[in-house]
Amino acid sequence: MTQLGSKGQSEIVGLMVIVVILILMGMFYLGFSNIADSKSSVGERRGLEAENALKSVMQLDLEGLGNIEGLVVECGNGNCSGLESTLIEVYSVVLRPGESYKFSAYIDGVEIYEYGACNLGLVSSYPFPKNGLFYEVKFKLCG
Repeated sequence: MTQLGSKGQSEIVGLMVIVVILILMGMFYLGFSNIADSKSSVGERRGLEAENALKSVMQLDLEGLGNIEGLVVECGNGNCSGLESTLIEVYSVVLRPGESYKFSAYIDGVEIYEYGACNLGLVSSYPFPKNGLFYEVKFKLCG
């Protein structure tokens, strides 16, 4: 009878070892899968920041100046000074301090205005028709 008891105990110990190994492997897998997800969620979050920074500012009512859409149209007619000063003022409040960006405006695919400089970053686009022309504004959040 003692041989059967010790045989049963060794089987239970073996089963417990297998269960512990499976639990450790599962924890190891979940740890690495969360690392990969956190990297992709940072990129997604930055993409949303760029998208929101452009779309919210484009419709912003600027006391007496209209909105950024109107200033882009005005810039297409040759007067870009109001657009530049407004962009500097607005994005100094909207973005984190020291965060760089690039703002570009196009009429029918031809660039009419560019402010800021960066090579890499997340780009958001805002197209709109006005007066029979197709305008597009691109905002790049650098970094």
